[in-house]
Amino acid sequence: MTMIWPAFMVGIALTIQKWGDWYGSLGFNRPMVAGTIVGILLGHPAEGITIGAALELVYLGSISLGGVMPQDFGMGAVFGTAFGILLSSKTSVAIALSLPISMLGTLVYQLFKIWATALVPRFETHLKEHNIKKFNRLWQIQRAVYLLMWFLMGFIGIAAGTSAIKSLVNAIPKPVMSSLTVAAGMLPAVGIALLMITLWNNKLAPWFFLGFAIVSFFKGTMIEVAFIGVCIAVLVGISDLSKNKQKPSTPEGGSSESSVEEDFFND
Repeated sequence: MTMIWPAFMVGIALTIQKWGDWYGSLGFNRPMVAGTIVGILLGHPAEGITIGAALELVYLGSISLGGVMPQDFGMGAVFGTAFGILLSSKTSVAIALSLPISMLGTLVYQLFKIWATALVPRFETHLKEHNIKKFNRLWQIQRAVYLLMWFLMGFIGIAAGTSAIKSLVNAIPKPVMSSLTVAAGMLPAVGIALLMITLWNNKLAPWFFLGFAIVSFFKGTMIEVAFIGVCIAVLVGISDLSKNKQKPSTPEGGSSESSVEEDFFND
């Protein structure tokens, strides 16, 4: 009975996170937010923020494009943070437990999509018959099933799995646990590398190495790097704004087509 209340809270946390996804991708699935929600509900906000921040680095390069979700990092963050708090484990253990759970979340979501897609003909029938009440009722049922499914996942996963997970963690040999700690330190770098693959270009390279130099050579913190980055962004923005104001206006009788073409390339 001691795990019923934490399991209920984790179920609520997972439901809140998925509710944010249902209503327009509000960012609740980001590990930093999901971990904080779990920490608050379990009464350990500091631990939730710490673990969530570590998981955010791991999943930094994971994004959902076109309905394709490679990893359910929201669910992985909720369970990883919950196990890390409830088992009083290191962040490395929370990360190690989060990764396979995130893959399981993808499978569960795909099963829900199969069921939801099967409801499309019924939605179309209600629209053709102009039966808005039945359409809304079916929509509410679909939403209720979606949220209830995730609540049960969170509740059952903690209520039935904490003891087994705790025994598994205690049974892990020290060399393996040390390896997990090393891997946990490498995973944030992998997440950042995945993000840089989509953003990297020659114009951004100097700024990357500038931030690296501030941290490595001058022992700067992330807050200091972010502050300097904001200042540089403001200066670049002011410079671009000044250049745009100094552009000569299109002379009278000039070709409007050439003006549009010039604006296109300048943008």
